Amino acid sequence: MARADVLRLARWEWFKIRRLRMPWVLLGLAVLISQLGIWVNYLAYHNDTVKEVVGGGTASYSVSWDQSGESALTMTCADVVNDRIPSGLDQLPREQQREFLEGVAAWRADGSCDNLQSLAEYRKGFTVPDSITASISDFSSLGPVALGPLLVMVLAASLVGTEYAWGTLRTVLSGGTGRRTLLAAKLLLLVLLCAHALVAISLISAASSLAATVIPPDEARGLVDPGRWSDVVIIFFRTAYGLLPLIALSILATVLTCSRGLGIALSVGYVIAESIASPLLQLNDTLAGVADHLLVESFRSWTAVPVTGPFADTLQGFLAILAYTVVLVAAASWVFQRRDIGGALGD
Repeated sequence: MARADVLRLARWEWFKIRRLRMPWVLLGLAVLISQLGIWVNYLAYHNDTVKEVVGGGTASYSVSWDQSGESALTMTCADVVNDRIPSGLDQLPREQQREFLEGVAAWRADGSCDNLQSLAEYRKGFTVPDSITASISDFSSLGPVALGPLLVMVLAASLVGTEYAWGTLRTVLSGGTGRRTLLAAKLLLLVLLCAHALVAISLISAASSLAATVIPPDEARGLVDPGRWSDVVIIFFRTAYGLLPLIALSILATVLTCSRGLGIALSVGYVIAESIASPLLQLNDTLAGVADHLLVESFRSWTAVPVTGPFADTLQGFLAILAYTVVLVAAASWVFQRRDIGGALGD
């Protein structure tokens, strides 16, 4: 399998798929997923109600100062986290002010507002560079079934399965292209597509973040918050590398079934099955370690924010992704080499 043949075939595959609608639709969905976090943080930063709903801190502390209950002071989680004093507190006697603040401190100690972030944290969510890191992370792990990786697996099964549906696979192979060369070109193409998608997500997230910082007329802070641009680079390459076994699994499912539809169904089915099995395995102390090393869970851990961590954990995640990739690519290649290629299936 010559490297030049793989590159040449991958370039040809790139020209073929540009006219397909499926990759563009999936890219649009990926961008929408990545944008969700930016605008949720933006709304939470400017609206206490959204802030409390997002953070789960909808509780409040209220005290009445007369028997009718008409004179009362209320302090919400948003007030507590951002150290805001409720209006009217300075009108109370000093003793009642002290009692109220002690009550608020005791209420806060109960953990009612632990999940609520400060305004500074919400602002980091929609300003560069942290917003870009978070957008790529949201694409990687948003939702219980990891929507971003699911889109990538659908794309992989669709591109490989289309050859079976159209009957073009047989024509390409009869022209002298080796099966391993074709499979390697498909894998390389999908990796490049994922890399281009991550670049698009990064650029659109940067544009959205800059827009979000200038929309409010009273926004006096800068366009960029302190943050590590190196984290953007790290999460980019981690995500691109982490998608390799997911792509390989989807290719394996497609070549096993010789069907685009069944390949997509098996890929989606696996992600859903793991999302159900993983929490169940976590309930058992013995099996909890198994759940942590499942394919999608390994991907989530590898691409989790913050991206820096102990070297041992980083090395373990890297080796886990590598092992899954090698095994699944080898299995897909073995099946593809031995599977008969028929005519157009029309699925």
